[in-house]
Amino acid sequence: MRNGDTPLMEADQFAAYIERRLSLYDDVIAVRERRGSVLIVHARGRDVTINLDRFYRAYVQDPAQLDAIVHTMVSVLTREIPARDRSDFASLRDRIFPMLKPIGLLAFVRERNLPMLVYRPFLADLIITYVVDEPQSVAYINEQHLEQWGVSEREIHELALRNLRRRTDERAPYTMVGEDEQRLFIFNSNDGYDATRLLLTDILADWAKQVCGQLVIGVPNRDFLIALGDANPDILRSVAAQIQIDSIQRDHGLTDRLFTLVGGQIREYEMA
Repeated sequence: MRNGDTPLMEADQFAAYIERRLSLYDDVIAVRERRGSVLIVHARGRDVTINLDRFYRAYVQDPAQLDAIVHTMVSVLTREIPARDRSDFASLRDRIFPMLKPIGLLAFVRERNLPMLVYRPFLADLIITYVVDEPQSVAYINEQHLEQWGVSEREIHELALRNLRRRTDERAPYTMVGEDEQRLFIFNSNDGYDATRLLLTDILADWAKQVCGQLVIGVPNRDFLIALGDANPDILRSVAAQIQIDSIQRDHGLTDRLFTLVGGQIREYEMA
């Protein structure tokens, strides 16, 4: 059986594909093992056994709904209210956000023969990916979504940045502590996008006016962004050392590299 030019997966191929797809939701779901068409996963603090037979039957009936089937499964595992059909771009556009991820994620996707993510190269071995925000997880946007929606990567990027700026204003105010050379700016809302707020250069430009020396920014993990001036080398070295530790020891580590703002653009910062 074939769906257009794409061969219809057999039951075992489908089960292996679902196992690979769920691995992209490692924030909330951990795949323990697979036994034929049965998956054992850990979600919301418990082990859950899933029989994939009914999901496979739904796929055979309408292979074009494969993404919706995966999302339904994630919704069941995380007790979310299922989102509307992924094909309805209008219903999703307000929940599309950028997310910084290590470039190694692309190798992970290729090795598992998953649909390639929509992404932009960034700095320091990071990439900008794009996600649909859900109550307990995110769904990565891939190239098939863009084709289905009839939108470009540039449109997704600009939309995601606008959404991130709006969400930041509404839900994630930054914290400012200290004075003069000890002044620090911090995003630590734990909404999954704190490090990605590195892309909000208008906010960084405002901070740059309030620090002593050149603005330096660190994003050691997904849920933390810190910025300070470099006028005091001792303070900067101390913060940089902690960033290095946190990038390794904290969950969702990103990078120990430092960044700065030059002409309104993010650049890597080199320690003197």
